[in-house]
Amino acid sequence: MKYGDMVKVIVEKEEYAKHHVHKGMIGMLTDPEIMYTEYMVTFSYKYSPYEEDIYIPIYVGDIETVEEGNYTDEKILKDLPKQNPKWWCKVENGYIMNLLGEKKNKIPYDYKS
Repeated sequence: MKYGDMVKVIVEKEEYAKHHVHKGMIGMLTDPEIMYTEYMVTFSYKYSPYEEDIYIPIYVGDIETVEEGNYTDEKILKDLPKQNPKWWCKVENGYIMNLLGEKKNKIPYDYKS
């Protein structure tokens, strides 16, 4: 899971619902870094009943990839502030990782570890 991927919300939560985001909605990861354990996800108004795009941080364990984007690590690095490869920006095999391959959680799929 990385910048540019299309993701689906796999849970229904009140904190998302108050922003009109519900289980089953599909959006795009639009922020190149992962902050703590959340990605910024954009839900286009074209695919929802609302008249404007929705931008919301979503916990990485509450989304799943439905279509991989075409962004390479090099393109992601170019978009990172100060091109710092230590910034968190992808999830691979259950690990939150930066572009140096450093794992940021101790246990795969336990994103809060």
